[in-house]
Amino acid sequence: MRRSLLVFALAGILALFVTAAFAQNPDHHPLFDKMDTNKDGFLTKEEIQKRFPKFTDEMMKQADTNGDGKLTVAEWRTFAKAKRAEHRGGANMM
Repeated sequence: MRRSLLVFALAGILALFVTAAFAQNPDHHPLFDKMDTNKDGFLTKEEIQKRFPKFTDEMMKQADTNGDGKLTVAEWRTFAKAKRAEHRGGANMM
């Protein structure tokens, strides 16, 4: 009985660590992954516009910090965080 409790407790702790590791993974973002319809690991303006039709060329320029015409997860996170901050301040979001 005691051994089963120990195994159960260890399994629970392991599950928490795995869940936390996935949540902290800088290479994944649930919305990014959903919008990345061709699953190439980048977002194009067209992919973003399917979810956010008001996403403009200017927004893409702001978000695409390396100017390659597509967004990485890091670029998307930075842009989304800035837009959320603007939205909280009363500005319109996408």
